[in-house]
Amino acid sequence: MGGRCITRLGIAAWIACWSLGAQASAYPTESQFRQALNDIAGLVRAEGMELEVLDAQKEGLHRPLLSAGLNITTNSCLVFFNTQPEDGLTQFFAATSERDLPLLLRVMAVHEVTHCVEQHEAYVRQRFDKVLPEAYKQANMTIQGYSSVVKSGAVETWGEALADISSLLYLKQTAPGQWLGLARRISAMRHDLAHKWPLHDTSVWLDRLIVANLETNDNINLFDAAFQYRKQFRP
Repeated sequence: MGGRCITRLGIAAWIACWSLGAQASAYPTESQFRQALNDIAGLVRAEGMELEVLDAQKEGLHRPLLSAGLNITTNSCLVFFNTQPEDGLTQFFAATSERDLPLLLRVMAVHEVTHCVEQHEAYVRQRFDKVLPEAYKQANMTIQGYSSVVKSGAVETWGEALADISSLLYLKQTAPGQWLGLARRISAMRHDLAHKWPLHDTSVWLDRLIVANLETNDNINLFDAAFQYRKQFRP
């Protein structure tokens, strides 16, 4: 896998009680992951990148479910899927109906590619004012400086908030009838699992977004909106 690749763990912690159906789904397969990512590939291309989907196990990665990173050399968003069942996630998918699984996987896919969008804004477009919280903004910020902030872990929750907000906006755009119930469950899951993944607790942002019940339509760029709402609804 050539080129410089900025990877990060995405949604390994999506363990929540999803809407139950008549028949529970099994753990996602390669074809289901690829279909979900193919369904949202247009969002990536609209941001000036290509989407590349890779099998994490074949690439020697052990991160569960999905993870993503930007390959700067090829200007591609690399998304790695892992079909190896993971304890906790296995139970999660067992509590998910087959009817809801395609939507759930698309929402997860949007979360992942949002990490690439943010990395593209920073490392390619160098829009540091857009990607950093106020406390880290500097007039002379460089790529190296931004990279140091990211590696420190200081903005990990900040990044997860952007990805989760994008996911909810996508959910509202594409499945408005399911938006409120599923959005509340996602926020509750983030809060309830804060003891295990504290840096992934974005529930404060999500609760404020849900209460605001913002309008969405096909003319709104969900990533630009997510950047705006991350600042607007931050704790």
